[in-house]
Amino acid sequence: MKETIQSKALNVMLVISMVWMGGGTYIPTAYAETNTAPVQEDQQEGKLSKIEIEGIKLDQLFSADSKEYSATVKNEVQSIKLLVESSNPDSSITINGQTVISGVVGAYSLQTGENKFLISVDNGSDSTNTYTLTIMREENDNNLLQSITLSKGKLSPNFSSTGTDYKVVVPNDVPVITIKPTSVETTSTIKVNETLITKDGAAVELPVGESDIIIAVTAENGEKRIYTLHFTRAATEIKTNTNTNTNTNTNTNTNTNGNTNTNANANSNQNNKPGLSQSTSQPNNRPNSTQPTSQQASSLNVEKTSKALLSSLSVSEGSWDSTFTSDEFTYHVTVSSDMDEVTLNPIAKSSNSEILIEGSTKETIKLEDDSKTIISIVVTNEDDRKTYVLVFDKES
Repeated sequence: MKETIQSKALNVMLVISMVWMGGGTYIPTAYAETNTAPVQEDQQEGKLSKIEIEGIKLDQLFSADSKEYSATVKNEVQSIKLLVESSNPDSSITINGQTVISGVVGAYSLQTGENKFLISVDNGSDSTNTYTLTIMREENDNNLLQSITLSKGKLSPNFSSTGTDYKVVVPNDVPVITIKPTSVETTSTIKVNETLITKDGAAVELPVGESDIIIAVTAENGEKRIYTLHFTRAATEIKTNTNTNTNTNTNTNTNTNGNTNTNANANSNQNNKPGLSQSTSQPNNRPNSTQPTSQQASSLNVEKTSKALLSSLSVSEGSWDSTFTSDEFTYHVTVSSDMDEVTLNPIAKSSNSEILIEGSTKETIKLEDDSKTIISIVVTNEDDRKTYVLVFDKES
């Protein structure tokens, strides 16, 4: 309720007339004035007297005349309890257009990043004061995996979120592996060999022998974590055909002179690894050996040497963790912190192989601003394909 005290001048005139015989006295007019204390300026303008966040400190001490405030909270803080109070109890207060009660705590949810609260105070006249409160909720920095599921094979050692290096051995009849990594936080993004995964995971071709698969997890705030799977796919088994044929013929003839002739022929054919032998036993027990025929040669299936390999790989700048060899597929290269691009020089073993760097023939690659950049080099020769991975680590 507004109380208005008006100042009035009260004129009181006292007139006393005394009449004496032939004379009188005149008393002049007297004035009396009553005043009240002035209303405070903050109450007239309808300013705030308090802004408080439970458990959180503002960037500066509150003052009714300061209209901008801010605070920063961790990503784990999902909501705040905010109290605002006006110096004029008759003022109306709104926060982001919603009316609130002066001096009563309200709960407000926070999104990641910037959250603005516009606090307006209206004293019922044309004067409205607006205060701005900005709450910065930090982005999530969790880049851990919760699990890695494989369609074939088993991780060694067993998976843990903080472990980043694993070995997997699969038989030769597994040309493709499906990998399904799951992050601890839904705000993280996951790539397998630079390909963003879907809900079904990522299918990756496995060459015979050793190869690496890189899983990169990027947190909401941009921090990366690299998990490396070292795969070994067994070579094709060598098939050996063994055939043993034994023929024995015995003929006994007795003539009228009482002489007996016996002929025994034994033929043995063996087809064994690594060579073949043939022997014939005669009655005089003299050994007789011959060379194997072409039909007796064994059939061996030997794994072909891959043509989709690099003979050399170099970069314009950086220090390698190990010397490049054709049959090693993952390397870490350390570069200076201010390096923003690097040029690669891959050379294929076979002249008719195709080389793609990050899906392009361009050899100069931009490095990311954060500490790690993963570059894939794919070598293709007919139906054969190999992938080399370079992980560029910027010095801190």
